Amino acid sequence: MKTLVGSMDGKGPAEALYAVAELQKEVGRAEATLVRSARQAGLSWEAIALCLGVSKQAVHRKYGKR
Repeated sequence: MKTLVGSMDGKGPAEALYAVAELQKEVGRAEATLVRSARQAGLSWEAIALCLGVSKQAVHRKYGKR
């Protein structure tokens, strides 16, 4: 994140926002992949939620149907 922000020096706010949006998409893809791997490894929804700092219901609602 610091590298991304540092690389935006001298660029306009629209370019910086575009970069942040792309970063959010990448983080979302990584999270989904890791949640899937955690479930395949036998982790409970509760354990995954604890790692992500959210409720068990929130993580199950977001990833349970996939």
